[in-house]
Amino acid sequence: MTEQTGEIQGKYIPIDIQSFRNVTRDISFDIYLKLSGDNIAHVFSRSTGLDYKRLAQYIQKGIRELYIRVEDEDAYKIFISATTDSIFNDPRVSPEKKTATLLNMTEQNMSELFSQFNIAEETAHKAQTVVRSYVNLMIESPKTLGIILQLVSHGEYLYYHSIAVSIFSMFIAKASGQFHQKFMETVGMGGFLHDIGSTQIKKEVVSSPTALTEEQWCEMRSHTQLGLQMIQNTPGIPAEVCYIVYQHHEKMNGKGYPNGIFGPNIYYPAKIVAIADALSALISKRPFRPAYSVKEAIEIIRTEEGHFDKELVKLLPAIFLK
Repeated sequence: MTEQTGEIQGKYIPIDIQSFRNVTRDISFDIYLKLSGDNIAHVFSRSTGLDYKRLAQYIQKGIRELYIRVEDEDAYKIFISATTDSIFNDPRVSPEKKTATLLNMTEQNMSELFSQFNIAEETAHKAQTVVRSYVNLMIESPKTLGIILQLVSHGEYLYYHSIAVSIFSMFIAKASGQFHQKFMETVGMGGFLHDIGSTQIKKEVVSSPTALTEEQWCEMRSHTQLGLQMIQNTPGIPAEVCYIVYQHHEKMNGKGYPNGIFGPNIYYPAKIVAIADALSALISKRPFRPAYSVKEAIEIIRTEEGHFDKELVKLLPAIFLK
């Protein structure tokens, strides 16, 4: 829907686009974008909510303002005051609501990460905050994983896959006995960013509905090197996270990529993320196959001889089949 500028005067209020960062998806008002000096377009609806990916694209394009109707100003003020942080830190809010809110916060962060060629320091720090919140929620509520398993199976695959890999990695790290803040944050960040290099690969390759050709596989395998290049000079992203992004497709038998290194030489957190990556991919519906059950996925991982760390694989049933 578009309206002429003459109709805009007195009917709409400009709003700083940055105010829609770190908020939940649900809105009780409509949001508009001025396309030119002559017209305005309806971009986000109260019935469908915010689209984080599109919001990130607007910010990347340098758009500074969105618009709301004058009569929605009070609803907007109430909405902005209820940030994801305020919800998450409210002891009266249930773990289920906190988990859903944190997933909103995570998806928005992923939308920003995946829209940037060079990861901004601010975005990296926000990712660290998200990971830290998951660690705290895992301590507060052991039921977090079950809720997340139900929620991450829909939506755009690359986003939700990265979210799931991050969370699964933290649960595997916890089960391995590595339950201290720094380690958990390292594997969590590694999970978020493990496929960031895929944003630099042609969409028809990443989202191919059929098996990849050898040439396409060669391109796809470059995502580890591309990901490393994107994040290695970003303040706020530790070197340990770079190792995960670069090594998460290495295999224990030395037949992985990019360097074909053997088990003892693979960075331990990268081994954790590799398993989380495989599990998330298997339980997700793909264009070329249906989703496997969690039990089936764990069995497939268990039978992949030489791919994964055996001791870590042994932990999976106790974590994911409770």
